[in-house]
Amino acid sequence: MEFRITEPSRIFRATAGGAGLSFEHRCSEGGPSLSFHLFSEHDGTTEDVAVLLPACVAPHLFGAALAHLEAALGSEAGEQFVQALLATRDQSAQMLAADRAEREAAAAACCEAGYRTQGREHTCRGTQPSA
Repeated sequence: MEFRITEPSRIFRATAGGAGLSFEHRCSEGGPSLSFHLFSEHDGTTEDVAVLLPACVAPHLFGAALAHLEAALGSEAGEQFVQALLATRDQSAQMLAADRAEREAAAAACCEAGYRTQGREHTCRGTQPSA
């Protein structure tokens, strides 16, 4: 992917969003794509769009954006951006770990409930008495 200074055909101003990975749409090097789900809400109208960015290309795009930020606002603004990025990474890692622990605990509880009741009860799906 080649990066250059361009003018967009349409502006999408994101007011909220989320991020994840897409293993279905891999980059040319075989890695996943970063998935950005962006929302825009203006004047009572809501739009959303999913943007898939190959992980192998993302550093080039973010690096170029950082260079533009520093060129316009100075290196201190760039440093603040990088620090905010790293802090958000740490917060997100904690949320992902907590979510994973919650799912693992739920799976363990299901297995434990099934074991203790000889398969009559499970907390991870509807309970049906054994025949």
